Amino acid sequence: MLHRVQPNDPVAFGLPSSYRMRGTSLTLGELERALDEAGPVLPLDTLERALRNGGALSPGSVLTFDDGYREHLDVVAPWLATRGHSATFYVATGLCGDGESVAAVDAWYWLLDHATRRLGEVRMPDGGVFRAPLDTLEGKRAWVGGPPKAALLSASAQVQKELLDALADSAGCVLPVDLASLLYVRASEWSGFGHHGMRLGAHSVGHPRLTQTDDMQLEREVRDSVAAVARVRSLVAFAYPDGAFDDRVVASVRRAGVSSSVTCEPGDVAAGADLLRLPRRFVATPAA
Repeated sequence: MLHRVQPNDPVAFGLPSSYRMRGTSLTLGELERALDEAGPVLPLDTLERALRNGGALSPGSVLTFDDGYREHLDVVAPWLATRGHSATFYVATGLCGDGESVAAVDAWYWLLDHATRRLGEVRMPDGGVFRAPLDTLEGKRAWVGGPPKAALLSASAQVQKELLDALADSAGCVLPVDLASLLYVRASEWSGFGHHGMRLGAHSVGHPRLTQTDDMQLEREVRDSVAAVARVRSLVAFAYPDGAFDDRVVASVRRAGVSSSVTCEPGDVAAGADLLRLPRRFVATPAA
């Protein structure tokens, strides 16, 4: 499981980017070293076919990238293709470069990485106030992985907006109106992954934690995202946003007719593994 692939360039106050601090951003050089350690790279189709037919599993690794970031198509897919590798890229179909919607965590990180004021402050959903520096490693780590980030991920859409507005005011910056086009691949470009020999997969519509959705929203998030990807690639694989799934979510994904679903739970895939609960190893930013 991989996410962003970017140069390790400093951002606001000379600090590493939020993705880098969270561990979800690798440079191309780090990605190459990770692939060297991963062994043979296998297409997801190969793994699905072996599990479906009860065949022997080949040793190696399947590469998956989440969230449909711009560099996935511009940089990563062609870079992998020149090395003869295949990967599956899971896109949240409502978060694409053609629209305006942005995942809350991406908006959060953008604000942290473009802050112009040195102290941030937000009112938390429980009524308390969180305050920490934006210009120090320790302070930024608290914003990237501490209580306000946890609150953001578990909050309703309205509360997420309130937290983002509060951070923007405190950090002295605003989200650009074209942020989605800066972050994500356009839907009209999704077929480009196939041109490089890569596979497109579904990652919901708006990237909510599916375990926190009601039945109607759950069905819509799964069904509509699978349908959108199916217009590009008939056999659709799915990735649970934030790795959040339970029996109800799995049942919804099964009804959508996907070929497989990947989790964020670590582990190796063994013969007889559940195709709708495949484990993944998080490939994190190497420690400094």
